Amino acid sequence: MKQSYVLLKTEVLEHKFITRLPLFLALFATLVVVIVLSNINDFSFNIQMNGIDGWQPPITTSSFAGVVGAVSFFVAGIVSLLSFFTYSARALAKERKEGSLAFWHSMPVSDSKAIAIKLLVALVIIPLFSSLLLLFIDVTVWIVAMWVMPADMLIENSLSLIAIGLHWGKFISMMAAMSLALLPIACVIFCASQLTDHPLLVLFVAVTLVKFVSYMLFDSMAIGSWLNRVSNLAFNILTSNHPWQTLVSLGPITLFGLLIITVGLFKVSIYLRSGD
Repeated sequence: MKQSYVLLKTEVLEHKFITRLPLFLALFATLVVVIVLSNINDFSFNIQMNGIDGWQPPITTSSFAGVVGAVSFFVAGIVSLLSFFTYSARALAKERKEGSLAFWHSMPVSDSKAIAIKLLVALVIIPLFSSLLLLFIDVTVWIVAMWVMPADMLIENSLSLIAIGLHWGKFISMMAAMSLALLPIACVIFCASQLTDHPLLVLFVAVTLVKFVSYMLFDSMAIGSWLNRVSNLAFNILTSNHPWQTLVSLGPITLFGLLIITVGLFKVSIYLRSGD
């Protein structure tokens, strides 16, 4: 347990953007609040959101802070996605580029455990930091609202500590579904990052070529559509009102197949890192 904690701490310290990006956005949110409060008598604004590919923010009568809460929810999810792809592309490549892989091989840490720790950072630690960003924004909004809004408006916009807790819990649930959707993608990136210096670009080109070739050979977009569903699943979960339903909508056969592929890619990652 102590060894795992040290490895997790090392990963977070070596990849400082994991903590710096949420911290920067938290400070930016604080600055915006200060500017708004300093001009509260002369400040007015309108929010218009047309959605992304038909997506509308999931606002209900029980949603925390209405549109503001929905936007902060979405921003925290995007921060988690960006951090995930950035970290996954660098986690194993950084060891190879800096020559620290030989040092880690001299330590009593197996390749399987090292990669498992990196998966834990990508799929658990990063979402937790993003959830702290959401929690910070929600608490800031609540404090400001307590200061400038009457009691009836607080109730109308679900601005309370209980609503903050429910909002945060909903985000954690959504991130759990997203992490499951990103698990096979993380293993693919881990494999690619040990073979090329630009894994995300290579994977994008490879997926595009597979779609094009499959269409030319079979005169069908079935394979391309399936790849789109899998690759876009995490984002679809983020923009869905029912994240877990979106996850299971792939079907049990597809999910089981992805599980098998994930296990295989995890073993390939171990083989590549071991240098055998």
